Amino acid sequence: MTIETTTSSVHDTRALGRALAGVLVPGTVLVLSGGLGAGKTALTQGVAAGLGVEDRVTSPTFTMVATHDTDGQRGITQLLHADLYRVGSGTEADDLAIAEMVEDAAVALVEWGDMAPGVLGPTQVTCTISLGDAEDDRHLTFDLATSSIDEEAARAALASWMAS
Repeated sequence: MTIETTTSSVHDTRALGRALAGVLVPGTVLVLSGGLGAGKTALTQGVAAGLGVEDRVTSPTFTMVATHDTDGQRGITQLLHADLYRVGSGTEADDLAIAEMVEDAAVALVEWGDMAPGVLGPTQVTCTISLGDAEDDRHLTFDLATSSIDEEAARAALASWMAS
């Protein structure tokens, strides 16, 4: 259950994130992997906008986990935005308790989450972002194998994003 797409600008990556927000359900952990500058934060900013987050969303590299209130639609009241780039071990990542924090009414987007996937809970969406052929192109691969997101809904959201 893999979905792949390519964006051609930061604006496109954010727009894809807004579309993706429409299929997230409470308790979702979205693990974002990719090199520096790949677009992890841009995708997160789009998801945040789609969830009605009004405050500024930046990479929480030094705070490790930022909490943002959403508009509460679809039962999601908080967006947790984590960055595990500076986490030294799985134990440190486990201490952040991200899996427990999402529980019933939140979703989490975890940049560099591939560094400690075992501590992020059993149901995850993995998004791998890589640089494309042109300077602003990004190739995104979503793995829904262990997620609670409906694959048909995700494909429909992607199709609506591509049509816009």
